[in-house]
Amino acid sequence: MTQDAPIYLVDVLGIGDTEISDYSVRFSSNRGFHMSVMDAYYMEHDALVRHISTRRWTDPTKRNRRHNIPASKVIQLVELSEGGRGRWLFVGVFHVGGIISSIDGGESYEMVEDERFAKFDARVVVDYQRPLFQGQLDYPLAGRSYSASVREGLVIHHVSSSRISALPFPGFEKVRLTYAQLRAVVNEAEWETALASVQAVYLQTDRLTGWHYVGSAYSQRGNERGLLSRWQEYVGGDHTGGNARLKSLSPEYIEENFEYSILEIFDMHASPRDIIHREHWWMDTLSSVYRTSTSHPHGYNSVRERERDEPKL
Repeated sequence: MTQDAPIYLVDVLGIGDTEISDYSVRFSSNRGFHMSVMDAYYMEHDALVRHISTRRWTDPTKRNRRHNIPASKVIQLVELSEGGRGRWLFVGVFHVGGIISSIDGGESYEMVEDERFAKFDARVVVDYQRPLFQGQLDYPLAGRSYSASVREGLVIHHVSSSRISALPFPGFEKVRLTYAQLRAVVNEAEWETALASVQAVYLQTDRLTGWHYVGSAYSQRGNERGLLSRWQEYVGGDHTGGNARLKSLSPEYIEENFEYSILEIFDMHASPRDIIHREHWWMDTLSSVYRTSTSHPHGYNSVRERERDEPKL
């Protein structure tokens, strides 16, 4: 059986030979940025663009190093793996404008996204295994001795149906999702399989206030698919799961400020009662129960939720 021929990034983007000289590719690392790429893509997109458009850093040890974009358009990739030599996420093609100087000595490019390629943003994952030249971020795709090898090194790993699924399921202990990400993962095959395979105690965090909500997901008589079913309820309904204090918030507030993670998982044979007991333990540990007797309550769970011993039917 012959091996499948590689599919190249420039071919997927539809960049032909007549225009290839207009393009370079920039490889940006996560180092020096304050959050993960995917969090930034949804939550602080403008900050991410500023990060990837850097020409000269404010760090005194790097200030004399300029990273010029040698073309009028740049294909922007951001690393998904440590070290910058493995897997890269496509986050857009940008028109490169003038240089903007900051008062602290830094420089960045004016960059305007080319909407022609926006449908591929955060969906295309590229393997680039060839070693990068030391300290170099930007590579013209024509006109240099290495340009052809760079183009042929940009091999498509996969193109995802939605932006979040560009990242593989990270493992239950590393799940931390914004609402926009949650809405995407509950419809992605890899995530669906993982979330449907477990019952769980999960956490919702209001990033604006720091308040918590601890919930549990368990299956009743096999009619539900563990954590997946519970999180699908949050996406498909009013985002509250019926909680009274969450209902006092607008759906827009929840979408902008809430984050979803997993505290503890259980196999599908675990008793709902045992899961609820662990849910209570986490409520107490995180002080997530809103009690009027507390001078500064900071949780969305109700006393009634804390005191129930039987599963909700």
